[in-house]
Amino acid sequence: MNLNYLKWIKVVTPSQEWKHHWALSPDEVEDPERDDQIIHHNGLTIVPLGFKHTGAEKLQSGDLMLLTQRAKITHIVEILDNQPYKRDDWFYRYIKIVWWKPDIDWNELPHRKTVLGFDIPIQKGIPYELTSFQAFHERWDAQGGLEAFRVQLTQQIT
Repeated sequence: MNLNYLKWIKVVTPSQEWKHHWALSPDEVEDPERDDQIIHHNGLTIVPLGFKHTGAEKLQSGDLMLLTQRAKITHIVEILDNQPYKRDDWFYRYIKIVWWKPDIDWNELPHRKTVLGFDIPIQKGIPYELTSFQAFHERWDAQGGLEAFRVQLTQQIT
């Protein structure tokens, strides 16, 4: 898996009143009542990803982003469009799911800190650059920075 364009992370944990326990879970992605466009084609899944606050405009087409929820890394997604669109006070970007484990119990995924090698205080709905965290630099700069992190992450998920 090529993670050369991985540079973002975003929390997508759904609220308590959300119909599904996990965002972008197989149940949610297959839910016929979901009112936005989801495209399934030849094993490809494309969905609109919501951003409650500004920041969606920072992402570039082709960028990769880790999605985290309930302190687990559940997805790696690729940004497909060039700019966000607004609907119902939310900003959206179309994404392609490039990595996830739809066939396992996501409660069994390792803790986000174990996967990343550092802990981060991030807020729901805002995309963060991985390199914007001091903890990232403390953990990864001596090992080769973002490139070393990408190599280690690739080894963990494949």
